[in-house]
Amino acid sequence: MNEIAEAAIEIGTDDVFTQLGFGNAQERLRKAQLMNVINEVVTRRRLSQKAAAKAVGLHQADISRIQHGRGSRYSTDRLLNVLARLGIDVELVQRRAKSGELVIEVREISRTFSQAAR
Repeated sequence: MNEIAEAAIEIGTDDVFTQLGFGNAQERLRKAQLMNVINEVVTRRRLSQKAAAKAVGLHQADISRIQHGRGSRYSTDRLLNVLARLGIDVELVQRRAKSGELVIEVREISRTFSQAAR
């Protein structure tokens, strides 16, 4: 009969990069969140990788890397520029939680246009 070892499950933060002990964990988290927004926009607009690449001035392979979470080639600024070229406004918030851990949030800002009554 096979024995099943009990695994200790630890509930941690939302920051998997810190939990796994990666260097530059906060930068990796920021980039991952920015890439997530880019991927959501590309999906929502139903763009192919080729069309998305053309829209933002990158190669198709760059969009593929972003879609697969391989962000080591891209700085936060470069990812922000991709979002700007897509016409997407984002809000990046970095703060300390009450527990003292760093919280990083990236949110897409919806544009609401109103027309003044004449």
